[in-house]
Amino acid sequence: MVAVTNHDIPDDPRNDPEHPIPYLNVLDVSAYLKQGGADLSIVIASPLLFDERSQTRLLDKIQGYLSHIHSDDFRRDAGVAPTPENTKICVLLHPDSAQEIRDLLERCRVWVTSHGATLVVEGLPSGQTNGT
Repeated sequence: MVAVTNHDIPDDPRNDPEHPIPYLNVLDVSAYLKQGGADLSIVIASPLLFDERSQTRLLDKIQGYLSHIHSDDFRRDAGVAPTPENTKICVLLHPDSAQEIRDLLERCRVWVTSHGATLVVEGLPSGQTNGT
């Protein structure tokens, strides 16, 4: 059985509902695995440009996920300490996002792995994007 929990979005001065990465301090989607570990997803449903602000928000979002996987809450929910074998951070990227964003994410793989997770980048399935 899959449990779906919607949480309130905490107030944060960095919140920007108009940006493709609107909320930096929340997990977009988290799925905890029966065998231990988790698949955590960042959903970017609008095209992400390669401007400095978007790059910073993307890196800050990933850093927030990495901080989460080293928290007591993660260990309680996942049942294990994070490793690249049991913990994935998946970025679901709008297909019209800048190629340079994909290149940036590729360069982030070693960083994420060194912090106990595997970075996976996938195109957001059609029908799940904003405005296209």
